[in-house]
Amino acid sequence: MKIAVLIKQVPVVSMLKFDNETRRVEREGVPTEVNPYDVLGLSLAARLKSEVGAEVTAVTMGPPQAADALVQAVAMGADGGVHLNDRAFAGADTLATARALSAALRLDMPDLIICGRHTTDAETAQVGPEVAEMLDVPQITAASRVELSADGRSITAPRLTDDGFEELECELPALVSVTDGAAEELYPSREDMERAQLVGVRTLTAVDLADDASGFGASGSPTWVDDIYAVESAREGIVVRDTAVEEAVAGMMEYLEARGVRGFGPGGGRGAEGGEAGVGRTAWGDMGGG
Repeated sequence: MKIAVLIKQVPVVSMLKFDNETRRVEREGVPTEVNPYDVLGLSLAARLKSEVGAEVTAVTMGPPQAADALVQAVAMGADGGVHLNDRAFAGADTLATARALSAALRLDMPDLIICGRHTTDAETAQVGPEVAEMLDVPQITAASRVELSADGRSITAPRLTDDGFEELECELPALVSVTDGAAEELYPSREDMERAQLVGVRTLTAVDLADDASGFGASGSPTWVDDIYAVESAREGIVVRDTAVEEAVAGMMEYLEARGVRGFGPGGGRGAEGGEAGVGRTAWGDMGGG
């Protein structure tokens, strides 16, 4: 059985930056990591490998430094990696990305394709389904668990929906995107990472995938980012910690009164005994429940 895991190296979310000129995510000089949902996909593949002896290949598209993601994948149990590395892939939207990945997968068609539910730098959740459509294979999205049938010809998975879960089964070859719970996350050791550095990675360029590279990268992308702008918060961000309830409530009421806020509590004024504690508790409950 052959398993391919689609992974992406993404900027650490807390340090995510955008270039307003190119309208793209800035990657140079920004710490990166393997997309967390893709890590779950790698962990699932490692589990299936231990159960049925599958051959696991990690596939990524990105600049030269994206090869680091493949090193981590091998350290987590993948047998090898494929790196789509070519400036012709730059600026790709989800469709052009899926076009390149599906072309690479066709070179050695796997039985099962695993990817994360979405990536943290875009959260479109489009690439996996688009790859499945281009390869004309069934798909199960947002799977919280994946089980292989006894004969190895199909998978079953509970799929997370807006209304709960639905149990699906489909024959292989197939694509599955995974979400929380799909596998117990693996953490490679330093020794695993050092050994993974020695495993060769196959590099593919645009000409390896198609005679005409115009379908890749920015030239093959029918969508683009029109504008980027920051939404500034007007909130003061005051946080009260390690303070007695009465003191916190009194401070909150003083703050509200200083801002001219009126009408809290029964009768639109103060508490039943003329104090502020009862009113403050009501306001505190309303404000802190989210």
